[in-house]
Amino acid sequence: NPAEVILEFRRHHVMELSDMPDTMAAANRNLESRGHPFVGTAANPDDWRSGLQVPIFEPGSTEYLLWIGCSVRYEPRAQETARAMVRILEAAGLSYGILGESRCTGDPAKMMGNEMQFVETAQENIEEFREIGVQKVITLCAHCFNSFDRYYPELGADWKTIPHSVLIDELIADGRLQIAHKGEETITFHDPCYLARHNGIVDETRRVLSAVGQLIEMPRTREQSFCCGAGGGNYWGGQGGTARIGDVRIQEALDTGADKVATACSFCTLMLTASAGKHSETRKVFDVAELVAERIRIVEG
Repeated sequence: NPAEVILEFRRHHVMELSDMPDTMAAANRNLESRGHPFVGTAANPDDWRSGLQVPIFEPGSTEYLLWIGCSVRYEPRAQETARAMVRILEAAGLSYGILGESRCTGDPAKMMGNEMQFVETAQENIEEFREIGVQKVITLCAHCFNSFDRYYPELGADWKTIPHSVLIDELIADGRLQIAHKGEETITFHDPCYLARHNGIVDETRRVLSAVGQLIEMPRTREQSFCCGAGGGNYWGGQGGTARIGDVRIQEALDTGADKVATACSFCTLMLTASAGKHSETRKVFDVAELVAERIRIVEG
């Protein structure tokens, strides 16, 4: 696996040589001291639930933990995904709750080569989840899903993790969530790497998007999807070359002529929104939860 080889190379540079780009090093220091990698953010981590009655996870009675994660807590654009997902969970009548406070999964540290920081963060999360009896976790970020599902079990985690897009697909299929009406607008979908390429999750979100609008495909999709540019810690590390990855990807999306660009990962939403802004198309990028929340209706009984 080339990605694992590169990751091991990074571990050597970070753990053995103490060699890391300055911006990545700052993100790691922030993760160690504050529990998240977003340096200098002015966002209030509780702003996303303003005006919403979001329950706190209750041990023994709550079925799902809605994992908010650091990108949603500290990036205002990503907060809209959490707000939309709360509306969906409420409409479906699901038993869910959030943590009063939460930290990062540690994924950025791992992908930047700081394995020690990842393990420390993961163990803290695992201990907390065990104490409150978490059995099912909903993630809004594909990076969080991949860490919980792939790497945490190596450290003793035993809960089930489900991406929010997969859960939405299941809720629609079970009749617990109904779409009020299908729109005529066209939607193209960017597959997050940590859903499609790494975990083979490709059909669920497409079914959801086909229920709310007219799905059209962009180039390089499914397991052969093209990265948004945030992976591997590059959200904090910057990119060389003549063209930023997110700019290349959003151009492919815009070239489809679709009315909206959808994705299913908070980092993809952030990267593609930033790149779309260069085309004056900032509000063209949406998380799948936002598109569903616009069209749901309450199912009585």
